[in-house]
Amino acid sequence: MANEPRPQTLARQNAVALIQAARAAGWVRARFELKPDGTTVIDASMADPDGPDDFLASDLRMGK
Repeated sequence: MANEPRPQTLARQNAVALIQAARAAGWVRARFELKPDGTTVIDASMADPDGPDDFLASDLRMGK
């Protein structure tokens, strides 16, 4: 029986490859969450979700 990689090792290798590909493609954001069972949650975007604020500092004062 050959030594097969653990699910965590495969998930980590896949995440590294995807991060490298995302950077090369110019993606703005890529986040990977590796679960103990080997599953991977990917949150990636080509646009910045935290765009510019629509508020000015003068609009944020309290009171009158």
